[in-house]
Amino acid sequence: MENNILLKTSNIFKKYGENTVLNNICIEVKKGEVHALVGENGAGKTTLMNILSGIVNPTSGNFEFNGKIIMTLSTREAINMGISVIHQELALVPTLSVFENIFLSKLKGKVLGFITNFGELKNKAFNLLSRLGEEKNIRVTDRVELLNSSHQQVVEIAKALSQDPKLLIMDEPTASLTKNEVQNLFRIIKNLRNDGISIIYISHILEEVFEISDRITVLRDGEYIGTKNKEDSSIQEIIKMMVGRKLELYLKKESDETKKEENVLEVKDLEVSSLFRNINFNLKKGEILGFAGLIGSGRSEVARAIFGAYKNVRGKILLNSKEVKIKSPNDALRMGIGMLPEDRRLQGFIYSMNIGQNLSLAVLNRISKAGFVNLKKEKELINKYVKLLSIKAASVNSPILSLSGGNQQKVVFAKWLAADTKILIVDEPTQGIDVGTKSEIHNILRELAGKGISIILISSELPEILSLSDRIIVMRSGRIIGQLSIKEATQEKIMFLSAVGSEN
Repeated sequence: MENNILLKTSNIFKKYGENTVLNNICIEVKKGEVHALVGENGAGKTTLMNILSGIVNPTSGNFEFNGKIIMTLSTREAINMGISVIHQELALVPTLSVFENIFLSKLKGKVLGFITNFGELKNKAFNLLSRLGEEKNIRVTDRVELLNSSHQQVVEIAKALSQDPKLLIMDEPTASLTKNEVQNLFRIIKNLRNDGISIIYISHILEEVFEISDRITVLRDGEYIGTKNKEDSSIQEIIKMMVGRKLELYLKKESDETKKEENVLEVKDLEVSSLFRNINFNLKKGEILGFAGLIGSGRSEVARAIFGAYKNVRGKILLNSKEVKIKSPNDALRMGIGMLPEDRRLQGFIYSMNIGQNLSLAVLNRISKAGFVNLKKEKELINKYVKLLSIKAASVNSPILSLSGGNQQKVVFAKWLAADTKILIVDEPTQGIDVGTKSEIHNILRELAGKGISIILISSELPEILSLSDRIIVMRSGRIIGQLSIKEATQEKIMFLSAVGSEN
């Protein structure tokens, strides 16, 4: 192996039963580089990461790490060799302190009350936080459950650094971070790279990939497609490599001056104390109304108020020119309003239910009698929407968490479509979803609007807002700061209103 190559995989092959998930994967990671690994859901990224970290073993093939050929290894052996992983779901103990989490393995098998080296571990934890430039923001004695997502991730990185890694694998590290927090994470990553640590950076967000990575490797359907230097490639080229075709995800929507349908929804002087105030807008039949603004602007809160999630709502909501009182999500559902929440894992579905049960959840009243579900009707409904939305699942009886993020989102879509929704609120509908499924969801939204369903679209991706919306409302600090027709809207105008506001 060349002196500057830390990791080299040779014909890695992984099969589960008859299903081949990795087929002859050959990649190289250089010492001291940020190497992005991208691909659609199901491309094999997670399986490859699990092989490199010792969670699973390959069916055949091997890899060379720091000059040593590896056939199989355990997670402990991987850590001892210098391979550490930061998973998307952070592996922290909320009730323990920062330093206890960082050195959790040192406490294993001991009664916490009798550990005598707390002082030494606190000093080491402080030094690790200093190395990350976070010693002033995080105290080693803070309980992890009291930290925000960004600081929890710093603790996870510090824990990985305590193992003296040569290779750090980061899986979707920015999924729950704000833009400022993302930039802080990138500062940390660049410092680690400068210290000679190699980083495999797995992400769906290609803009971030191009900002932070040195080289980009693409997997598709379990196969290696290619590796590109960042400077020699583009987002469109990487997308084409990922999906095998060119995707025009972000063409700006053309202005449609012919839409003059009457309002299906009117919001007048809507207010929830300390969240937002003086909210006025209307929504027309078959329209996609985009809501843009920075995190904390109040977009999601307005959506939740319309959906009946708050009790202390002032102002008026009119459906088809008639004032209504929406006191709960059940009220909203009965009135034909559905909502895809921003956090689908916490609010979009129920973990303990399978795919089919989650899909039919919103229409149990239609397929039940005297408290008993008509299984035939339920099966017909489930199969209809699985086919309609091309939900990829081994079985509708499989756990919802067995699906990729994109297919989980499709199940949530199907739930509300089955409920005969007339108004659909979608909050960050493609967050954490690969580009292929993102394109499918964009097409679903366009088709729904074409069938007369009115859509409120909340998205932090300005290209997404511009490519889907008929009109765009911009919020800032809990107020509507501007409204733009799609004809006049640009990213620059939206960002100016979001960040600076208007004197008008």
